[in-house]
Amino acid sequence: MMTVELFISDETMSAEQQRELAERLLRELTTEPGAPDAVMDKVRELTHVLVRRPEVWATGGPSTVAAPRYLVRVTVPSAWSNNIEFGDHIIPLITRTIAATESDSERLTREPHCVVQIIGLRENCAGTLGRKTTITEITKLMTQDYRDSATAAEAPEGHAIDPVCGMTVDLATADITLSHNGIDYTFCAPVCRKIFAEEHSLDIVH
Repeated sequence: MMTVELFISDETMSAEQQRELAERLLRELTTEPGAPDAVMDKVRELTHVLVRRPEVWATGGPSTVAAPRYLVRVTVPSAWSNNIEFGDHIIPLITRTIAATESDSERLTREPHCVVQIIGLRENCAGTLGRKTTITEITKLMTQDYRDSATAAEAPEGHAIDPVCGMTVDLATADITLSHNGIDYTFCAPVCRKIFAEEHSLDIVH
């Protein structure tokens, strides 16, 4: 569950160009080669990209006409925003995606004209289906189609498949595991392990 608000100062950008940029951001943010299509389809359904052009934009430096500015607010559950790897991934990805639409694709890495802010929502402060939704419930919603219909995928050598979300996990760096009926399972995130444990009535030892 992610909302991306992109504010742009470029008055020459047409409505069609704004839509193309929004769709490009949506595609880039919801593409993960290691995840099943069923999961990414649901992630895409729960992701919203809004592009806005404020009537007034005041800031220092070069004119916003000569050097367009971008302000991006990414709102996600705090369980995501509190993970340092999330910012390491999302901020460069968004900047590159926007920069690719400019004539000078390197400008936004030379000048601080694209600001990305990641905003984390506290637990129980996001909702859908007419009620508040926890990070566990959000993850269940995103992975339900996969868990209902997927057949066991074959993991590449040195990797394992997360049984909840279907992500491919590198065993060399995996540290989220759980044993059940003599089988060791590996997970991409604590929330996936929590869901697996709940569904199999297992206790997690911290």
